Amino acid sequence: MIELLVHFYSGNSEPSQRMVNQRIARKFNLWVAEKKFCRPDAPLASIAEEFGVSEEELSYFFSTVVGSRFSTVRKRLRLEEARRLINENPWMKLILVANRVGIMDKCNFRRQFKEMYGYTPSEWQRECQRGREVK
Repeated sequence: MIELLVHFYSGNSEPSQRMVNQRIARKFNLWVAEKKFCRPDAPLASIAEEFGVSEEELSYFFSTVVGSRFSTVRKRLRLEEARRLINENPWMKLILVANRVGIMDKCNFRRQFKEMYGYTPSEWQRECQRGREVK
């Protein structure tokens, strides 16, 4: 889903904006590969600084190029990682899984997971413990 950002865009924006977008995409792909999305909620300003762009440029990139807010993309990445962790470690405590992916509140983790997948982390964990995947 996210890795194609580097190859994404040759659109009609100005060359300077295209260069900024490509730089953000490269930085973002590295950020994802290093699983920095698992850090507890770093503010957008600090992530923009890490990427070497302004907060406005980063917000613009996500809203126009990706089509989602940065916070939405980060949440999706965290939940995908949580699902993977539970699948690989079905006996791990769910609060530990939540904390490892940067979500510090168990109730929030449960709510977000259910919104995204249609089942709770506990339900997913039980299926993984049985050796089955929930569809």
